[in-house]
Amino acid sequence: MNQVPILPRYFLRQFLPIFFLCLLLFAGVLLMNHFLKLFNLALMRGISPLWIAGCFARLMPFILSLALPMAYLVAVMLSLGQLAERGEIMALRASGFSFAEMTWPLLAVGALLSGLLLYLNHKASPEGFHSFRKQQALAAQKIMRLDLEPSSMIELGPWKLSAAEVKKDTGELAGVYLLRQKTGDKNPQGPGNDQRSLRITAARGRLSLDKGRQIQLELEDGQIQIPNPDPLKFSAGTFRRYRVSIPLVPTGPLQRNPDIQELTTAQLRGRIASPQTEPQHRVEYRVEAAVRSAAALSTFIFFWIGAPLGVQMGRHSRSLGFVISLLVLFGFYALIALGIGVGRRYEPLSDIAPWAPDAAGMIAGLWLTARAAFR
Repeated sequence: MNQVPILPRYFLRQFLPIFFLCLLLFAGVLLMNHFLKLFNLALMRGISPLWIAGCFARLMPFILSLALPMAYLVAVMLSLGQLAERGEIMALRASGFSFAEMTWPLLAVGALLSGLLLYLNHKASPEGFHSFRKQQALAAQKIMRLDLEPSSMIELGPWKLSAAEVKKDTGELAGVYLLRQKTGDKNPQGPGNDQRSLRITAARGRLSLDKGRQIQLELEDGQIQIPNPDPLKFSAGTFRRYRVSIPLVPTGPLQRNPDIQELTTAQLRGRIASPQTEPQHRVEYRVEAAVRSAAALSTFIFFWIGAPLGVQMGRHSRSLGFVISLLVLFGFYALIALGIGVGRRYEPLSDIAPWAPDAAGMIAGLWLTARAAFR
């Protein structure tokens, strides 16, 4: 009577450490590419390392939606493979325990993870990824420090700045050249504030940085040139002293079109229902919504593949189980890519094609399970 509650706990004690280790490994690998980009951005812009931690927190639901299925499959195969290699699976079967009685705790974990993935894929992951991309875009427009080298030009939004001589300790400049390319609407408040093309040269100047907000340039003995549509004409003037403020962040809200991965499924369905959505985009949104549901069920599908393979392993179960799990993952995600391509190409299949890996995995899993259960 006491063996029934003990067995599930024993299987979970074998499974959970491997699962969390694999989850840490896969999440670390997926985060590494983003970490390098974020670290480089933070280093170049002089942003606090705490900003990187905040970006990771926003990105974590997206990373978990990818890492959880992979970690689950590998952990199922390795934990059951170890039990089979030590002869414990055979001993349990000889004692009268069926395949279902031994593995149902792992099936329960897979079902719970599928429920979690439904929430991650449809809501938490898109929202977190959108917040991450927004923070990344804002950081790309911020400058917390300015490394201006002599006779080199740096870009500050629409502005380009260079100086023949630079004293970094005092911010004093000599031989200043400042260029702003045309960016759009005109503003009648003067050449320092409008959006027309502008060239400024000055014999001397002083640079100061209001971190994350703006750069102040105090220029002396220079000339302002405003090009004319007629290449033979231009407006010009000289000055003794002139001040230029270069904003480092947009004065209004950040304008960017979110990628499809940044839209929650509710937003996707809203765009699908909107008559203003282009037909091709409507198909892409339908495919994306279907992919999120199909991918969320991957842990449930992986149980039916990984568990029967794991209990039938013998020697070298660790290396063999890891290799087989990687092959299963490759095949599953290759079928997802194929389903996405077919769904986007053939509109009647846009809601069906992304489910191809689930259907194929379930068929293969039931066949493997039947073999393992009656072996």
